[in-house]
Amino acid sequence: MSLHFKNSRSRLDRAEYHAKAFHSQWQSMLVDESFSPVGRYDKSSGWYIVSAFPSDSTLEKIKTNTLALELGEMAYQLRSALDGLIWEAVTLSQGTEPAPDSDGVNRLEFPILSGKNADFNKCALHKFPFPDQLKTWLSSIQPYSPVKPVGDSDRGLNTTLEDIHDLARHDRHRRLRVVAAFPSEISFMVEATSDPTSRHGSYEAIDTCDFLSGRYEFLRFQLLTDSGIFPDKIRLNMNVKIEIFVEHIELYGGENLGVQLQRFIQAVDLVISRFEQALA
Repeated sequence: MSLHFKNSRSRLDRAEYHAKAFHSQWQSMLVDESFSPVGRYDKSSGWYIVSAFPSDSTLEKIKTNTLALELGEMAYQLRSALDGLIWEAVTLSQGTEPAPDSDGVNRLEFPILSGKNADFNKCALHKFPFPDQLKTWLSSIQPYSPVKPVGDSDRGLNTTLEDIHDLARHDRHRRLRVVAAFPSEISFMVEATSDPTSRHGSYEAIDTCDFLSGRYEFLRFQLLTDSGIFPDKIRLNMNVKIEIFVEHIELYGGENLGVQLQRFIQAVDLVISRFEQALA
């Protein structure tokens, strides 16, 4: 085990703690009967609208949730873990911490560069003693770097680091928001109405649904009957999978948010390991 980069390891542990707290808090809102589906007939459109109203206990959890705070703390710790690597690598390379008045010391951070004017050679770490092998590697994992081949251990790392950087940046500007929680999978059946011939026809999800913001309507569908008369009261048998989404976190390949947060942690763990190996 490396004797170095303990601070970054500690920050990674804190990030994982906040990720678990985020997951635990969200799961506590999804216990049995957290949301009750209710269907109503909308005469203006001729469609039935289904809403999922939270129980009193779930509503209280929604009102007092700290999901965005936990996510922001996780992002802060991940970014700090990365920045701490650069500071300690310079300290180890020159035998002492950078002087407070050193040229570029205030910009001595882990480089995650994107955009037209991104230039790795202008990073502040070049003003200090720094392992050449790490410079070469850091240059190769920038967001603008070429896609690594399948099987490469660094494949996708540049994209994940950019996502971490963006998440931390938006949290720093107080713009990080847990913006939506809505069903990602819906299956339902009209179980009972006053008309035994009734069955559902066309249906579609309502994309403005957000259970965390009080917008509970999530599905609308047409009901077909032999008589052409639409009952006001229906009973539904539903199976709904509820997911949570966050601005500025892109989900890849249909994965959920929990998988993506774990990818963030694994990416920073990989980076720390590379520094530990280089300066063992």
